[in-house]
Amino acid sequence: MTTWPAPKAFLSRFRIWRGRADCRYRFERIVLFTDPDTLTLATSPEGTSGDLSALEDDGIAVVLCGNETRSELELIQGDLGVRHPFISENGGGLFIRHDYFRDPPRAGRDVPTYHVVDFGKPYHIVADALHEVARTLGVDLVGFSDMSIDDVARDLGLSLSRARLAKLREYDEPFRLADGDPGTFSRLCQALRRVGVRCFAHEGLHHATSVADRAQSIHMLSSLYRHACGGRVLTVGLAREPSESRLLHAVDIAIVVHEGAVDVGRLGRKVPTAHFVGAREARGWREAILQLVDQRAGL
Repeated sequence: MTTWPAPKAFLSRFRIWRGRADCRYRFERIVLFTDPDTLTLATSPEGTSGDLSALEDDGIAVVLCGNETRSELELIQGDLGVRHPFISENGGGLFIRHDYFRDPPRAGRDVPTYHVVDFGKPYHIVADALHEVARTLGVDLVGFSDMSIDDVARDLGLSLSRARLAKLREYDEPFRLADGDPGTFSRLCQALRRVGVRCFAHEGLHHATSVADRAQSIHMLSSLYRHACGGRVLTVGLAREPSESRLLHAVDIAIVVHEGAVDVGRLGRKVPTAHFVGAREARGWREAILQLVDQRAGL
């Protein structure tokens, strides 16, 4: 396990790094993939926007990818001042603002504001399949499609306005089982796989989705950046949970921000190349990125 010290003079060092011609040649762009909650954990609440603005100024693209809906991620991006592409609902959809890339992906569709690449089937198909399979098995569950905005707010501890955005799902149905027996969840997952739906647990909820590989969207977006930058792109993943191992495997540099509750050994076995930073180490993940980028550049 690698533990990184707290950074010293981060911004001045980063600007020096950006000025190195050989490193600049190797990495025209750094792309940081992270869940919004991990980003909040890894920065001080009052400093997040300022920290990200500094990274933006130095050419780092911060790509948010989590279980949140498009509407939730738009709100979070607005609060943080981020306008890069984002990935919603556990890899269900990739959203790229028009004219962000000179050559958008051939796959996908145009909607107001975005070029969208769908990696998951529409939400109503997934939710219907989940409930039909559950009825056939005699499994009692409650999904977001069964819940009112008040129910979601109460269950997840959200404000009503945030719960309204969380309900605007396009790909992925979060749900809870009445029966806490792991065998019930296993039976449900096996039956869902037969109809092209997979399920997984994330942050206290179960999710049903038709997305076959949550990392597909990351691979596609990384390829778009490499095409736009002549291949001189370095991808970094910032994560905190074992369920995010697919993200960590999809990037060049994997960094885990961990708290005491996280099984570091388990994550280390799933992602042997990951570098670990304690959440209490002030902004240690940014120092880790700098040190690892220096190593990649041979500096």
